[in-house]
Amino acid sequence: MNKDDIRLNKAKRDAIKKAWRDVTLKTPTQKDALLQDAVDTFRKLEQSVWDNVINPVVTSNFPQDDMKILKKYSRGGYNGSFAQYDNCFYFKPSFEDRQETQFCWNYNRDDMTALYYNDLMSVGVNPNLYYEYENNDNNPHYYKSNQDLKDAIDNLKVAKYTGQKNYNHYHDADINESDVDKLGGHYLMVPQGSCHSRVMMIHNQDDWQQLRSFNRAKTNMHNAQRDIFKEKIQLINDMNAVVDQAKFLSEVKKYWIDLDDCVNFDADEIGTAVSIISDDTKQRLLDSAKLRQAQRDIVAVVKTPKEKVLA
Repeated sequence: MNKDDIRLNKAKRDAIKKAWRDVTLKTPTQKDALLQDAVDTFRKLEQSVWDNVINPVVTSNFPQDDMKILKKYSRGGYNGSFAQYDNCFYFKPSFEDRQETQFCWNYNRDDMTALYYNDLMSVGVNPNLYYEYENNDNNPHYYKSNQDLKDAIDNLKVAKYTGQKNYNHYHDADINESDVDKLGGHYLMVPQGSCHSRVMMIHNQDDWQQLRSFNRAKTNMHNAQRDIFKEKIQLINDMNAVVDQAKFLSEVKKYWIDLDDCVNFDADEIGTAVSIISDDTKQRLLDSAKLRQAQRDIVAVVKTPKEKVLA
C-alpha cells in the first residue's frame, strides 16, 4: 500500500496528533529565541540591580554588623529570631506618590519554567503546562503532567526556588552566613519579620528606575514564555483540525510537509498506531523548524469550511 494512501482510523489520528504536538513543542521558533533574550536580560539585571541598588540600600538601612549581633542573640526558630537572611524587599520612592513595591530575588514557579525552559523540555516535561491549563486545572490530564513537571523542577536543585507559585520562602529564618553562597549570594541580613514589615525608602530616581527595570524584565520573561505557548498551541489546534477531517494520510501531508522526517510509517505497529522517530531525527527536526514555521499560513486553511479544506 502506498504510504500516502494509508486510511486513518482513530488510533492513527491520535498517534499523529501526539507526534505533531511533540514535534511542535520541541521545535524552536523565533519565539524561543525571544524567550532566551528575555532570560539573558533578566539574568544581567538580577546581578547588576542587586549590586547597584539592593546591596547598598539594604545595608545602609540595616548595617550587617549590627544585624550579626542581633542574630547572635537570637534564640532559634522564627519567633525567637531577632534577625534573618532574606532576599525579598519592599521599597517606596520618596520623590513621588506611589505605593510600596515588592522586589524578590528568589524564584517562584513561573520564574523556574521560564529560566529553565530548555532544561525542562530536554527531560520530556511540559514547561508550558501552567499556561495550558491556566483556567482548567481540573482536567484529569493535568495532575500527572503537573507532578512530572514539579519533580523535574525539584530535580534542578535550584536553591532560590520557593517551591510554589508565590515568593514566600519559609526557611529564611534558618539560613546562616555559610549558606548564602550556596543560595546564589542574593541574601542580606535584616530584622526578623515579613518583608512588608520593613519597607525602605528610595531617594534616588535612577535607583528606582533600576528596580522597576528588574521587575519589568521578570514580567517580560514570563510573557515571552506565554507567547511561545500561544503560538504553539495554535499550531497544534490547527493540525488537530486537519487530522480530524482527513480520511487518508495524504490529506495530512499537504499541511505537514516534513511528516516523513518526524514519523515512522514502517513500524510493525502501523496497523494500530504511528510511532515517533526520536533521537535519529532530532537534528533534522531542528533544521526543518523554519520550513515548518513557513507553513503556518497553509495550516491555517483549516479555518475555511470543511468542503473547501478536503476538496
